[in-house]
Amino acid sequence: MRVPQRSGLFSGVAALACASVLLEISLARIYAALFGEVHAFLVLSLSLVGAGMGGALLYVFPSLARPPALFARMAILAALASGATLAAVILLAHREPLSVPAPGSLPWLALCYAASTVPFALAGLALAAAIRHAAPEMPRLYLLDLVGGALGGLAAAGALRAGAPRAALAAAIFFAVAGIFFYLGSRCCEGEERAPGGLVATFVLGSFVLLAGDVGAPWLRLAGIRRGSPDRTEHEAWTERSLITVDRPKAGAALMRLGGAAASPILDAKTTPPPQPEDMAYALHKDQGPALVVGAGGGRDVRVALKAGQQEVYAVEGDRGVLEVMRGKYAAFSGNLLDKPEVHLVVGDGRSFARRTPLLFRNIVIPSTDTVEASTTGALALSESRLLTLEGVGDFLSRLLPEGTLVLARADADFDRLLSLTATALRRAGVAAPKDHLFACSAAQKTALLARRTPLAREDVDALRRHCRKHKFSEVLAPDRPATPVRSLLVAAVAPSASVAAARVAEGAAAEADLTPPTDDRPFFAYTVPARRLPAVLGDVGALRAGHTALFALALLLAVGALLFALGVLLPVLAARRLRGHVAPHDAGAPASPSTPPARALAFFAAIGAGFALVELAVVRHGLLLLDLPAHEIPAVLVILLVSAGVGGFLTARVAPGAATAVSGRVAEALAVAAALSAVGLVPLARWGLGLGAFPRALLAIAILVPFGVLAGSLAPLGVKIVDSVSSALLPWCWALCALAGATAMAVGALCALNLGYSALLLGAGLAYLLAAATVPPAAAGASVAGDDERAASSGGAAASEPPPRDAAGAQPEALEAAPIA
Repeated sequence: MRVPQRSGLFSGVAALACASVLLEISLARIYAALFGEVHAFLVLSLSLVGAGMGGALLYVFPSLARPPALFARMAILAALASGATLAAVILLAHREPLSVPAPGSLPWLALCYAASTVPFALAGLALAAAIRHAAPEMPRLYLLDLVGGALGGLAAAGALRAGAPRAALAAAIFFAVAGIFFYLGSRCCEGEERAPGGLVATFVLGSFVLLAGDVGAPWLRLAGIRRGSPDRTEHEAWTERSLITVDRPKAGAALMRLGGAAASPILDAKTTPPPQPEDMAYALHKDQGPALVVGAGGGRDVRVALKAGQQEVYAVEGDRGVLEVMRGKYAAFSGNLLDKPEVHLVVGDGRSFARRTPLLFRNIVIPSTDTVEASTTGALALSESRLLTLEGVGDFLSRLLPEGTLVLARADADFDRLLSLTATALRRAGVAAPKDHLFACSAAQKTALLARRTPLAREDVDALRRHCRKHKFSEVLAPDRPATPVRSLLVAAVAPSASVAAARVAEGAAAEADLTPPTDDRPFFAYTVPARRLPAVLGDVGALRAGHTALFALALLLAVGALLFALGVLLPVLAARRLRGHVAPHDAGAPASPSTPPARALAFFAAIGAGFALVELAVVRHGLLLLDLPAHEIPAVLVILLVSAGVGGFLTARVAPGAATAVSGRVAEALAVAAALSAVGLVPLARWGLGLGAFPRALLAIAILVPFGVLAGSLAPLGVKIVDSVSSALLPWCWALCALAGATAMAVGALCALNLGYSALLLGAGLAYLLAAATVPPAAAGASVAGDDERAASSGGAAASEPPPRDAAGAQPEALEAAPIA
């Protein structure tokens, strides 16, 4: 079978991208189950790190992949990526359990991350080779690369249902399929070195056999998973969002765990729910409803509402996997709780439901499923809360009847911030004295805060106190007992931050926690490090690892990203100096000659890589919030953004290299303006959109994502056109810095969002694009107005057979014409 080289190249690159995205998402789920959610965020940077490493390697060692062995080497790289994927998955699946961040765990983590990066580095090397030697085809190559990535996101949505390890094996198969395409491309033309078909076939068959073996006799069950005792685990199921495990029932309850950081009990139908502080709302309203439970989980709070006599209970749950557990294996155990006629089940985001529903509720309960350990060790700092923001609490308060109550439960350590948030939301709702509207009690290291839009009467407070005494709860806050000076200030008519800080110091607590209410722009409820103390916190490594695990992991990512970026800048320079004396001037495989100043090109690619990463972090968050597609938001947003970026790149096909400099500058300036406008208007626009129906919300999400995708996606192909007209040997280095700058920007952007909010992150993206506009490199003098290759390809013809233009040093870069694309 003979496949034209163009088809083999495009198909292979698309398969590589598909495999990379599928592997990235699969590894994120595996790391979340093994180490916690923060490590899932870190995994998302691995593909960028790998792409950067691959590009840098190709620049330093151009003989790794170039004609006449280009397709053969790319086939080998794809096959090796498949093998490296298998090795990484096996390592992660069969390692011993780790207690992160226990002493001695960092070497294991480093080994796991290094092994997980290898497949991406091999795929990145193959992609850099494709870009280096098919630069005139970059618009189409870029489109198919990103469309392949989008298909990988869609594949993840289905493959994760079978388990993240199996999804990773599927990624290994796609890597091997890419090797097949490159192998077929190597057989097209005379003079092209043939790829080793046996090697490619070995990894294709090996991946299929391992996946089939796991389906027939599972052997990829994660050994070091974050859960209770493995001997007690009765049920285990992967969903698109996480791994769900259920312990064997004990004392009438089976504990359901979600990813190790959240737990929710499933109660036997005959078991009376043990009292919890969040039940106190029903001490005031008894059987008066309707009631809204946000986060149905195992159904404990739904059962409490029914036990109180509620006839209308609306239960909202955003994880379909949880509902499948409750309506599947544990339906009979729970007495078909969620299918009772009194229960109205809503699948989706609780806040979006509150914005859309015309109903008013007498009781709204938002329980906490986070474990106390996760809350107290700072493991949840990077987790965004859609509910616990000023705007979110305001939305729920607006859905209350005048005498209705909102109950929020959190770990004891989070109570002061929860109080600050709720009191400020009440002030925004027009309440003059929040202290008369609040009551709180605690038990088992969790505190529940009750808020009402109308003041609590004396008899209401007495009823709540009787309820607490009856169940032996500790009273934490009451209208006549604010308990501490800090809480007195927080619930006052006005709570000046300076007074609160002074009170904390007077109490001996020091101002170590940020009590500023989270907002939709900065929705990190669990992150409480004040910006002024951030340097001191980061400087105390021991305390950072013990009490701020998410921040510690983010600091490591920033340090590693910055180091790799510095190496990506320096090592190619040193290698070029070393090789320059050993390579003839006409050798196109050598790094760029001194007559080709690379600084502007490198700065441009680094700026667009950082800008795209920052925009992605900020804009994707709003897209996820608007789409409200339980378990499928991430694939949907990924598809929209990647496809629109690919289309943006494809639209540059007719832009001549001579015009690409001016076009790039205008596009970068447009992105800077768009980022600045979004910093001001995106948060209120997204909040307004929450009240729309599903279809208008989806249209709004598309309207937000697509312009950014199209504009940002056009810059890389334009940059490739420009650099290729000057010296195509620079392309791998430019591509490496683009990817490494993106990986570093992800860490910087996350840290910026934690402390300053997403608006500041968008402003940072705007500055990155202004830098890109200022550093657009000039095209070579005499660059054509329209390339023959592009005109021929756009009209459906074959690639031109004329040799490519010489670079500025007089060297003729090797191109695919050495083994013609046909």
